[in-house]
Amino acid sequence: MTTALHAAGVVVEVRGEPVGSGVLTVVLLHGRDQDPTWMYDHVLDRLTHHLSGVRITWAAPAAPGRSWYSGRVHDPLDHTAAERERADEIIDRLTEVLAPGRGTPVVLAGFSQGACLVADQLLRGRRHWAGALIWTGAAFGPAGTPWPAPPGPAPLAGLPVLVTNAEADVWVPLSATQALADVLRSHGAEAELRVQPGRGHEVADDEIAAAARLLRRVAGR
Repeated sequence: MTTALHAAGVVVEVRGEPVGSGVLTVVLLHGRDQDPTWMYDHVLDRLTHHLSGVRITWAAPAAPGRSWYSGRVHDPLDHTAAERERADEIIDRLTEVLAPGRGTPVVLAGFSQGACLVADQLLRGRRHWAGALIWTGAAFGPAGTPWPAPPGPAPLAGLPVLVTNAEADVWVPLSATQALADVLRSHGAEAELRVQPGRGHEVADDEIAAAARLLRRVAGR
């Protein structure tokens, strides 16, 4: 069953366990020109085949205008700063609604634009996540941009993160995704990098299966 939740000024489609159940919660951020339905049809419906018996609350917010930012991930940082701040505020406020007091484990997941926002959340230390899924993502800014370090020593220590891309994605260069995995590891994250030969701008079956393994691990199942 799908329910609509209005939070942080956007509509959020919720599936699975009701909000407030205290079970693992996964926030799904869609890509450019997409919406929550795309994430459910192309990602969640495939994930659930691997997650029988695992209780999860799924929440997918809709970006204003169907895109989180108008430019590209490797534009100069000041070109995307205002839109990134708006998106981060939506994520922060939504997560407080889904998991007040931070007692509920929350995994942040995204594809393409959404994946880049997940990376941004991790690198900026916005909150403590239980895990992260970055399907075709990279850190913001042109190649060579100094990336922020989350506060504290080994700030992402032990955090399970799945990072994926195709060999030649049309939006996010593989080299940028590889660099993101490296910097996440340098901050202590357990980042698994999976490269998909020959796939288009999508989420492959191998990436779905790897994501399900991470979610089972976080859920203790």
